[in-house]
Amino acid sequence: MTEEELAYEIAKGIGVTSIEGKYGSVTCSTAGDYPSMGISQWEGLNGGRGDTLLSYIDGGDYFAGRTYSDIKGNGEKGDLSSLLDSPQGQEAQNIILAQDCLEMYIPELKKVPGLEGKCLIYAGMWCPTSHSTVRRFLQNRADEYDLTDLEVLRDIFRDQYYIAASVSEENAEGYANRADTTYDYVVGLDM
Repeated sequence: MTEEELAYEIAKGIGVTSIEGKYGSVTCSTAGDYPSMGISQWEGLNGGRGDTLLSYIDGGDYFAGRTYSDIKGNGEKGDLSSLLDSPQGQEAQNIILAQDCLEMYIPELKKVPGLEGKCLIYAGMWCPTSHSTVRRFLQNRADEYDLTDLEVLRDIFRDQYYIAASVSEENAEGYANRADTTYDYVVGLDM
């Protein structure tokens, strides 16, 4: 597969499975009082990538640079959600996510020896959590695990990734569910 085809498959998988969020998702970032939005949970406020997303959607600039508390407190969270879930909002998210996959995720994953095809797509679907963390996670396990085996990838992401990503144990179940959902999607790809 070409890098463009891989990027397309990764982006499509993230969108179809909603493992990061739905098109209209609007939540408060765990890193601060700013919105985390859409299928890749792009974060807004002060020029963040979420603000870039909003600039691609008619009416989106109204929400750019604002805190999550401000948007929610003014009763506008539903309006932002509807804007993101609109056809134009979905198209903008698909374009940005495909760019992210092509420009950030695939170059990082290509640094992991032997990672290709469905295994690369699987790993790529984890990259919105942190593409550099995913790459280091896999590189640190390349000598110990067969990263060309999709079931092995699922197992190490399910059982170990939350630790590598410095996520609390209370979120381990969510990561395990993500590992299984991602596996189910990728194993079903006709490639």
